[in-house]
Amino acid sequence: MANQEEELLYKRLIELSNRAYQNNIYCFSDFLSIAGQDTFYKAVKDKSFAPISYELFGGYENCERKMVRFGSEQDFGYELDFPIKCIKVEPVAKKFAKKHSHRDFLGSLMSLGLDRKKFGDIFVDDMEAYIYVDESACDYVLENFTSVGRDIVKCTISELPESYIKEALESKVIQVASPRIDAVISRVYNLSRKDTIPYFTEKKVSVNGRIVENNDKNLSDGDTVSVRGFGKFNFVKDLGLSKKGKHNIEVEVFGR
Repeated sequence: MANQEEELLYKRLIELSNRAYQNNIYCFSDFLSIAGQDTFYKAVKDKSFAPISYELFGGYENCERKMVRFGSEQDFGYELDFPIKCIKVEPVAKKFAKKHSHRDFLGSLMSLGLDRKKFGDIFVDDMEAYIYVDESACDYVLENFTSVGRDIVKCTISELPESYIKEALESKVIQVASPRIDAVISRVYNLSRKDTIPYFTEKKVSVNGRIVENNDKNLSDGDTVSVRGFGKFNFVKDLGLSKKGKHNIEVEVFGR
């Protein structure tokens, strides 16, 4: 294990899988960051979990921060949803409110004394935000999250609008010499190949929740790539070679 926090999470995840298996009950982790999901996949690779199903989910399929659920309908004979609620945060006086950033909403949440592991992705839409929250912290957020900056806000249980999800994705076709991850990242975010290298060495790049340190990895259809500091995108499909021998790649870039 790289550090004590990673080791504790590794042991905690194994404990949850064993509890689910031994007691025939669903068990859920906290929201895991990309680094936390990488720890989870290390445990999978090590075959450390009990022989029970697992699934990762964060509120909707393209969330970055995700919970792990140990157990399935096939294991137990019944289905249990993830304990995740979506909370809409909006200003009480929209006419006089200002636009706030992701950092503003995150800072206001953290000022309530909440553990970062108890809430997932935050989606900011102009003056409003949608936040995925662990059900155990939901009532606390509804009652106590009353301001962002100087603006008074109100919170309600909601759903992330389908239109928002679609608008948040920009679909486009790029041309690259190969489907290597460094080539695709450099093209998506307008970087040189050389400039992408530190993101790999500093463990800021992940594919499908797993940290990637090798910049020569080839991407496959359906991969989701996250680059800390830039965002994430879906590698939708390799459309084949152009007349000049370059790969035409369809990607969906998350814009919010």
